[in-house]
Amino acid sequence: MKIQFLQKEIWFKNRKYIVLTPTFHTKDIFACEFDKDMFIIFGNQQSLQYLACVLLIGADHRDKIIYLTNIEKDLPIHLHRFSHTKKNNELVFLHHSQQFNTHQWKDLRQKVHQQKGRVRSFELNPRKFSDLDYDDYTRFHYEENNDKIFIKWDFDTLFIIGSKIVFEYASGLFEPLSRTGAGSFLRTFGHENFHLYPFTLNTQGLCVDYYDKALWNKHLKDSEKYGDISRGLNHEDNNC
Repeated sequence: MKIQFLQKEIWFKNRKYIVLTPTFHTKDIFACEFDKDMFIIFGNQQSLQYLACVLLIGADHRDKIIYLTNIEKDLPIHLHRFSHTKKNNELVFLHHSQQFNTHQWKDLRQKVHQQKGRVRSFELNPRKFSDLDYDDYTRFHYEENNDKIFIKWDFDTLFIIGSKIVFEYASGLFEPLSRTGAGSFLRTFGHENFHLYPFTLNTQGLCVDYYDKALWNKHLKDSEKYGDISRGLNHEDNNC
């Protein structure tokens, strides 16, 4: 799968940051805080495959910040019950070794938007880690394991911070969901999802849900059904 970004080199506070912003469609990606320190990322088939590739890039390019721009500002009505604010959030993926101070993001983001950048292409296989089994994930269950996803939330942005192996293994959950999510919805009118609990801190949570706005609009016509799918977070639930 080939995806393209604009690569921008930003000097900020005597440090150079390499930031990738997508040229591909991101308006079908949604992210919100469902409960305190519990976050959800929603995407349709194509978006989930893009996100798998983003994680693979984050794994192999520890010197880069991947900033998913041009998303919708608000959550669709179907997702309102998943968030207190009903606002969508931008997403940033980066390797933990960068030790980036997220409180500086507002100023750095402004500089990113001011620069044009150059096109950078990546050829990736979103299914590369989709065939792992339970034994492959056991290392993440031990307390001494330091390979975790850390989540920070600043300036309407979710920062997904992790290591090479945790990004690689987590990517393997996105692509299978991209293939089965629509069929699951048509059977149950619920969200098929994966909880990424092996990869997150005990005090945080991250869930990836299948959501296709066009599909939901086509098959759900009234507010009562909107309520049904909002309760679908725990329906068709999958865990590592």
